Amino acid sequence: MWSLTYQNRRRSFADWGISRATRVLKNQATDTLTLERDGEYPGAFAFGEPIRIHRSEELWFQGIVTETPSFDRAHRSYQRHVISGPWWFLEQTIYQQKWKESSDTSSEDSPLQDVYKSHLILGQDENGDALTLGQQIGDVIAYLSQEAGVALALDPQLDLPIFIPYDECKDLSCAEVIRRLLRWAPDTVSFFDYTGEIPCLYLKRQAQLEALSLDQKDPRLGLNELQVRPRHDLQIPAVVLKFEKTHTVNGRVWSTLETQAWPLGADGTAPRSLVMTIELEGSRATYVRQKIGSEPIDMNSISWWKEHLPGLENISAEAITVEDVERTGELTRELTEGSVASWMNASAETALIQARISYTSDEESVYRKRVAVKLRTTDALSKTYQFLSSYTSEENVPSGLAEQLYAGVSHLPFEGQLRLETQEVSGHTMGKKLNLLGGDAAWETMQAVVQEVTEELGSGRTQIRFGPAQHLGAADLVELTRSNRHRFSVRNALARSSGEAEGSGCVEQGKHAPLENTAYGPGKYQKMIFIHPEAPTARSITIDASALPCDLAVRLREENVCESGLVKKRLSLASEPFLEESSDSNTTGS
Repeated sequence: MWSLTYQNRRRSFADWGISRATRVLKNQATDTLTLERDGEYPGAFAFGEPIRIHRSEELWFQGIVTETPSFDRAHRSYQRHVISGPWWFLEQTIYQQKWKESSDTSSEDSPLQDVYKSHLILGQDENGDALTLGQQIGDVIAYLSQEAGVALALDPQLDLPIFIPYDECKDLSCAEVIRRLLRWAPDTVSFFDYTGEIPCLYLKRQAQLEALSLDQKDPRLGLNELQVRPRHDLQIPAVVLKFEKTHTVNGRVWSTLETQAWPLGADGTAPRSLVMTIELEGSRATYVRQKIGSEPIDMNSISWWKEHLPGLENISAEAITVEDVERTGELTRELTEGSVASWMNASAETALIQARISYTSDEESVYRKRVAVKLRTTDALSKTYQFLSSYTSEENVPSGLAEQLYAGVSHLPFEGQLRLETQEVSGHTMGKKLNLLGGDAAWETMQAVVQEVTEELGSGRTQIRFGPAQHLGAADLVELTRSNRHRFSVRNALARSSGEAEGSGCVEQGKHAPLENTAYGPGKYQKMIFIHPEAPTARSITIDASALPCDLAVRLREENVCESGLVKKRLSLASEPFLEESSDSNTTGS
């Protein structure tokens, strides 16, 4: 009836020398099959080798050899082998997630590539979108199958549509990840179907489990031992979740609090209420601000030219004439303060404005002198421009999480164990919720979740333990809150899909600032022409340094003159006396 396949050889238990076999099935833990073989039987099952157990033609268990010790006692020697089910691979494999990373960190335009990291953000896919519990567990099993090469299937009808807060953690095994996730659905039980070619993992909540009703008075049941007790101390009357967020904008920090409660109206003050403060990531924003000052360009205005040409400020506007004004560029405002950047959606350019200016003052009289002003022009207005340079949106509060969690802790749990002794083990109790008939009326609808089943194949004895998952530490209120105590809001939620650290990025600074014009003044001249404004061509005085025949300095000089028989002094604009080159040569030769 019972047979074992090892290295493609299928033989009966007797042919393999197996004298005893015990299978232990557990929720969220490794199923094991312990085999005892006579010590005289040659050879041993090698570590890591796959083993299959058949009950008649039905595949009953699958796993690999994980323990191969030998025992030698005074009266009997035997080998004991432990065959572990697929959960063993979940325990032994570190889960990794895909992250985006630049293929060339020296280039801003480098394409992103996928890399696996044991830095995890549970509840989020590689594109940064939220995952339900079922989807996240599906990704764990897919990683185990596709990347680790473990043949394992997942229930295609898996129904855990619960969104959870993002959970950032590191270096967890696949099994630890699943247990961590299922703390948000503590009534979930895991079990394997071994009858297919590949083992299939099932995860179901209490309401989804098939009910198994056992009549304890039925002699065919072989009930030999029974312990049952209600755990009123574990029944949670209310779940209150407080979602706390810290927001930051340009260094200003404030907090918000959003509360979910189930049943509606619960405040968490009742004893045994489950109250949890869950930190979520708040929004973060950084703004760049730039104050801009600009004024209209009125280049035909005397006042505008007086402001832009030093030296004209003390001359009366009525004494100034501006003609032949022309310019480069088309922008109509002058940038007087700040600098213009592209993120302002404004333009800036350098313009040259020229004109001819005439004026008369106490010091000078100028006629149609060409002047120019170089300035920065823009279409930006006088105001403070603001640009959002970096932004991280706040983490969404998972909808209906309090209600989903309440569904897992609100029912009255019954715990206990029973032992059945029949001719053959049934093997059909794991993944069930248990009701007992023929006893206490409350037991008939207790729906106690089966947590562990121990089956001894030779004796037909089955030990069933039901109730809260004590081996997972979910047996009291303290354990339900423990997993949240050291959880912090996720800081890298966007980094996984973008390949950039949170808040990274650069902002283009302004390139166009106001120009400072040089001081206006006459400087040094080579040629000056003084004209009469009414007859500019007929009446003029020309002073041209290029007309000097040799190295001479022309300046005011004192000379004696005779007027009316008197010797008088006179100042003349003249040079030192000099001889022409030709005259000088003739004199020397005479």
